[in-house]
Amino acid sequence: MNLQHLEYFKVIAETKNFTTASNILSVTQPALSKAISKLEEELEVSLFEREGRNIKITKFGEAFLKYADSALIEIQRGKEKIQNMKKNNENVLSIASTDCIGVTFIPFIISNFFNDNLQVRFNINNQSTEEIFKDLKYGRIDFGFFDDIEILKYYSKIECVLVKKVEYVLIVPKNHHLANKEEIYLKDLKDEYFISYKDKYCDQRISYSDLIGYTPKVLAEPSEGALLSGLVAAGAGIAIVLNTPTINTNKISVIKIKDDIGFKNIYMGWNKGEYTSRIKNAFKDYVVNISK
Repeated sequence: MNLQHLEYFKVIAETKNFTTASNILSVTQPALSKAISKLEEELEVSLFEREGRNIKITKFGEAFLKYADSALIEIQRGKEKIQNMKKNNENVLSIASTDCIGVTFIPFIISNFFNDNLQVRFNINNQSTEEIFKDLKYGRIDFGFFDDIEILKYYSKIECVLVKKVEYVLIVPKNHHLANKEEIYLKDLKDEYFISYKDKYCDQRISYSDLIGYTPKVLAEPSEGALLSGLVAAGAGIAIVLNTPTINTNKISVIKIKDDIGFKNIYMGWNKGEYTSRIKNAFKDYVVNISK
């Protein structure tokens, strides 16, 4: 069995006609028939059966086609990986993160690393945690950043490290009656209007009801972090957010929360079986070191 036999088999299965397949593949019909015969001899089953002038794939052929497709896809991915490596791609880092981490954490970690590595180039995407793990598994990205490691047990080739624990804080507009407070209990916010961050990629959303113990008055649910901060700054409401440098303290007051509501854990993951370059190792070491 070889790669060419699998390619012939796939095209014949799709066209259900040897003549059409031979035209597509630029191969003679006798050569196609011989290749399929060899494949059937090795598998010890019939992959096709005659149906008038056309052919019909057998149940054995249907079962084998799924694996042939997967094999051809993986070979193509391997070819693309080699081509990317050959195209002087050594200094390109591909990163994916959940949206909330992408907004609050990634810009700072990238900018700090870039200051000491001016030759590096970043490809950055925001995705769900499940999509990040899949892309790490198939080598489509170099590093992923996420806050949920529940599915890590299903990906034996992916290694991850806890990078940062970020606390939650309350943000209010500068003219708010709580703006001058340094700390506050959540029970004291019962009469306030909240702005809630609604993000499909944020795996661990803040549930105000769970945190406060009652259903608060939610005025708006923006899907962008910048819009949430803008609404708070404009006086539309208050919000519980991650305590990061992205908060504009010129327009917003940051208040610590006395209640123990935990942290957001930020993890970095990578595929330990993937090819690694000097710049990738440097980035991984840099992120791991800042977590210590």
